[in-house]
Amino acid sequence: MNITSKEISQRSFEKNFRGYDKDEVTAFLGVLADQWDKLQGEKKDLERALETSQREAKKLKDVEESLFRTLKTAEDTGASIIEEASVAASEIMADAHHNADSMVNEAKRNSQNLIETAEAKAKQIMEELKENVKSLVESYEKLIKERELIIKNMKRLSEDLDDKITTSNESFKKVNVQVHAKIVDELSRAKAFTIANISTVQVDEAPMTKQVLPEEPKEIPHIPSEENVAETMEVETIETIQSATEQIETNGVGPKQESITDVEESKAEELEEMKEDEKSTEPKAKPDKGSSFFDQFD
Repeated sequence: MNITSKEISQRSFEKNFRGYDKDEVTAFLGVLADQWDKLQGEKKDLERALETSQREAKKLKDVEESLFRTLKTAEDTGASIIEEASVAASEIMADAHHNADSMVNEAKRNSQNLIETAEAKAKQIMEELKENVKSLVESYEKLIKERELIIKNMKRLSEDLDDKITTSNESFKKVNVQVHAKIVDELSRAKAFTIANISTVQVDEAPMTKQVLPEEPKEIPHIPSEENVAETMEVETIETIQSATEQIETNGVGPKQESITDVEESKAEELEEMKEDEKSTEPKAKPDKGSSFFDQFD
């Protein structure tokens, strides 16, 4: 039951005979009402303070519970993190070992493949080098043989040329042109050539243009020089004149001075032309016959 100060001050009592003093009761009730109001005020203040304290306590309790939950969560989380970290570390270590083993094995396989490839390539290169060296050696030997054969043929050709030149010079020395000219002059004075018997003279002019070819060697065909051909033609021409003279003397026909002179002039002109051609085609410098030019290839 809540009693206010107003109710205390306005409280009325029944009147009895020989009761309490009304003024004293009223004064006491006033004091009591004042004290009541004071107590009510203090009560309200205390209630407010209590309510504030309760709110603060609740807040502190909430904070405490929050901290407890946080600590609990932190503890659980720490344990979970540690456990997860341990598991992750174990997995990472296992993967690292596995990857390391795989990488090592892969590196070994790659190195083995590289070594095998390098060895095969080196073997192939060595085989190619051997084939190339063998081919070069065979080519070199073939060139050496060809060189020796060429040198041999050139020496033979040089010797043939020297022999032909020597033979030609000896043959030319044996021919006495003055004797044949004297014979022709004597026949002309004897009037052995006449128009009647000049047609019977069998003068073979084919040797004037005939080229005497030497015997061909086995390896390289021998080509006679122009000097040998010219000298051979001169010898054959002189022999032809001699045979014609002997044939005319044998026939014993009458003389004709003009026909003899024409034949002599024609033959002399042909000899002069051949000598001029020989001089124009003669080389400027001839190799020494004693030592052949091709001896330097030895």
